[in-house]
Amino acid sequence: MKKFNKIGVLFIAMMLVLTACSNGSKSPNNDQSDAEGTYKNIMFVVTGTLGGRTNNDDVLAAINDYIKTVDGNVDTFECNMDASLYESTLMQVAESGEYDLIVTGFGTMIEPLGNTAKKYPDQKFLIFDTQMDYSDEANSNVISVQVLQNEGGFLAGALAAQITTSNAELANEDKVVGFVGAIESTSILDFLMGYIEGVNYVDPSIEVLYSFVGNHTDSALAKELGLSQYQQGADVVFAVGQNGLGVAEAASDANKYLIGVDFDYSERLEATSKEDASHVLTSVIKDYHGMVYPILEAINKGDVEWGTHTFISHGEGGVYLVRNDYTNAIVPSDVWPEYEKIVKDIDSGNIKVSTAFGASTEEIEKVKSEAKSH
Repeated sequence: MKKFNKIGVLFIAMMLVLTACSNGSKSPNNDQSDAEGTYKNIMFVVTGTLGGRTNNDDVLAAINDYIKTVDGNVDTFECNMDASLYESTLMQVAESGEYDLIVTGFGTMIEPLGNTAKKYPDQKFLIFDTQMDYSDEANSNVISVQVLQNEGGFLAGALAAQITTSNAELANEDKVVGFVGAIESTSILDFLMGYIEGVNYVDPSIEVLYSFVGNHTDSALAKELGLSQYQQGADVVFAVGQNGLGVAEAASDANKYLIGVDFDYSERLEATSKEDASHVLTSVIKDYHGMVYPILEAINKGDVEWGTHTFISHGEGGVYLVRNDYTNAIVPSDVWPEYEKIVKDIDSGNIKVSTAFGASTEEIEKVKSEAKSH
């Protein structure tokens, strides 16, 4: 495996100048067919970085596990959250014609990928954790896959509602819970909509406070927003975004509970402070390895239809809530039977959860309005 860097991208850009007469129809390696074994050379364009046990690391692990089965190769390019690199990198990699498949992820890549896929119709792309627009035969060379994170948000809301109305040690008398999102993106709104509906499913009189940091990097502001919600009566706050550990600090300072996202917050905090870890009620985890690996296998076997989207539900293991010793120490035993009933109703389809994906502004605002006290 090799990593592309900015120098490499600049080199590719120079090559693009030399081939400026190209109309964008250059065919990559995968133009041969969709026969089994075609997809061996993969480029992973990373929106952020690799290392530090991030979601991108789980995706890379899935790609690495896959290429071992086909004796393939994976290259990577890390954009370091620099959105100005997203489209140019995808364009340059597609122009190179070196890769059977280009993999990238998250909602911030929808527009850059859509533009690239249109210019290079013979190049195949996989995007994870978001959904592309396939109307009017758009993106017919793309496959997108995501888990039903709104179901994870719903279960987090249901558990938070049960805790705030329970005799848990740090629960107060106020029927208030909170939500701090990094940015008001479709993905984070998807979590919020599920969270609000989960709270209301248990007790519609509970108020849900919510706020957004405005970015994924300002942990200090995330902590400040978390503290504000705890001061307003919330005893559980759901932190969604890469600055969620700032909200974890607020939970520890306020002596209240936290729900994390994407990784087990208690495991991360335990390395430095078991006291901080003890405030983590649970974490909502999306299985990125399980999201990506099966799709890669299906692509290689020719068992997919390009220009389609796949959802992986909670019942299929796409998303789950951590239950560990810290969780068990917080949650009163009489809470679990009702919570497990809710889980079964989600998995059986008896509970339908709203989603921000494909929803109108009016539909999203309607669910947000249900967060207010009744």
